[in-house]
Amino acid sequence: MDDGKNTMPTPDLLREAEALSRDGNSQKAEQLCDIVLEREPENIGAFRVLALAAHEDKRYIIAEAFLKRVCRLQPDDVRAVSDLAKFLENRGRYRESIAYLEPIARRLPENPDIQLLFGNMLGIVGRVDDALGAYDRCLEAEPNDPSALIGRGHMLRIVGRTDEALASYRHCTSVNPEFGAAWWYLASLPKHEMTEEEIVVMQDQLTADLLSDDAKIGLHFALARTYEQRKDFQTAWTHYEQGNKKKRELVNYDPVKTETDQKKIRDTFTSDKLQDASNREHFAETPIFILGMPRSGSTLIEQILSSHSSVEGGGELPYIMLIASRIVEKNEGSLHYTENINELGQEELDEFGQAYLQLASTHNPESKAFFTDKMPANFPHAGLIHMLFPQAKIIDARRHPVATCLANYRQLYAQGKNQSYDLTELGEYYLEYIKMMDHWDTVMPGVVLRVDYEDMVRDIDSQVARILDHCGLPFEQSCLDFHKSERSVNTASSEQVREPIYDSALDFWRNYELYLNELSEILSPVMKW
Repeated sequence: MDDGKNTMPTPDLLREAEALSRDGNSQKAEQLCDIVLEREPENIGAFRVLALAAHEDKRYIIAEAFLKRVCRLQPDDVRAVSDLAKFLENRGRYRESIAYLEPIARRLPENPDIQLLFGNMLGIVGRVDDALGAYDRCLEAEPNDPSALIGRGHMLRIVGRTDEALASYRHCTSVNPEFGAAWWYLASLPKHEMTEEEIVVMQDQLTADLLSDDAKIGLHFALARTYEQRKDFQTAWTHYEQGNKKKRELVNYDPVKTETDQKKIRDTFTSDKLQDASNREHFAETPIFILGMPRSGSTLIEQILSSHSSVEGGGELPYIMLIASRIVEKNEGSLHYTENINELGQEELDEFGQAYLQLASTHNPESKAFFTDKMPANFPHAGLIHMLFPQAKIIDARRHPVATCLANYRQLYAQGKNQSYDLTELGEYYLEYIKMMDHWDTVMPGVVLRVDYEDMVRDIDSQVARILDHCGLPFEQSCLDFHKSERSVNTASSEQVREPIYDSALDFWRNYELYLNELSEILSPVMKW
């Protein structure tokens, strides 16, 4: 490189290299890093940029190698360990992420950044008490840290310590009134009513100068839920509309890509493709996949199953989608796992299946014979699941179409589920879901058990019997007493599943029926109610 770069100061070279890498020009970024490493063979900054460049190009093995090299050179560098931990988190390797974080978190108990990240990771794998300890250490150093206060509130909430969760959220709103997410979590706590003073503060914050879009979104959703609890559905709807509109402007969602990808899956996973799956060897553990649309009763089904002595509740696990990504990575230039699936022999399928089980084992600490994975977005991948695990049990959690879509529209998700912020797109997504589930029923009949939420509410005994029979599990009374379980529940339905079933919520969607005409029209082909 003879354009004067050889004479540039090292810090300037690294800044330019990082900018190039973030802009997608990894080749030039790597050339600048080479100049730096010729001067300083162990320059930490150069290795960081090389890791970033490799990650941007989806060369994940190389990115990981550079990140680990930085950690070996600087084991007490908070940024170095954090970068590696976040990389491993994004790859679904939570146990390894924690293994890198734990030593530095022990050595630096007063460092709020490392304690916050450590707490977040521990929470993901369900180590609630340890996560609370990490959040408390973070708050000792930074008493008003909003992320730690919210993280602590989440941990308390998922184990049913609602009053303490309320106090943590309320502390956050009192010292960080501009933090919209905290208001949403506070308002969305069941049986909690916002005070008049809190409503005034939220409304004032919405008119504040320089308020971020994320803060506005959180405040609109919080006000919507507040007025909803007061049965002022017109005002609530106004805030839901504004919050969803702003959120949709910020998230990436392509309904055409959704339709195209799901057609690829249906074209690839034919009955001929799947007919030999049952002849493959079975793994010792049996995953139970509960899939479908979010907010359709999957948490209730998981709570029932995890109340059985042979079943561990795993929660929403991202690992099937991670395995799908690894199949894509088999061939450079592939865009979807369907392009490579026909190349997989039994040995490779077993390897991918074992990789999934290894990742999921973090959430099955007692190695129970059955464990649940209730990631709703697995529904397009039921064919892949059946190929990897012929013995797996698959349950389709279904609910009234309009009720389902409205429940999603009323929910501000922490991440993902980007189809939820526009009613038209939600309705179209629901139709794609039904089309996909109809396909699975056709090409692998009897593999998927459909469970309607409304049937669960009206006749829980017979539905529990159906679910247990489908999973090959003997009846246990604890499955009917699911609301007495003390397990952690890390979803938006965490409070509801700790109570007996009532039918009062079945027609809740009719409170907004006036605003749902277009959605109802879209869903009319699949309406049976």
